Amino acid sequence: MKNRMQSFVTRGNNLVQNGKTESAMKLMASGFDYYSRRIIKAVTPYATADAGMLVIVFRHLADQIEQKNQGAKEFAEGMAKCLIFPELEEIEKLEKSNRH
Repeated sequence: MKNRMQSFVTRGNNLVQNGKTESAMKLMASGFDYYSRRIIKAVTPYATADAGMLVIVFRHLADQIEQKNQGAKEFAEGMAKCLIFPELEEIEKLEKSNRH
């Protein structure tokens, strides 16, 4: 079996059980940041015209993760009620054509 990192959620739940709610909240925030940054790094840069393709792929992946991981959908729905995500900042880079 492949080694996996320790779960942000499991560690957060342990902190809550030990009365360290504020630490748990910070840990969860760093978990969301960790995964968000890795995903964004993996797909950037991308062509603006391909943005719709990314949306389809991300929705498919989310559906598959929910189907294959018991409780993932319920967790996501619960967390979505209390999270505020920042807007995605995109920088458009224009490359010069090879024409003379």
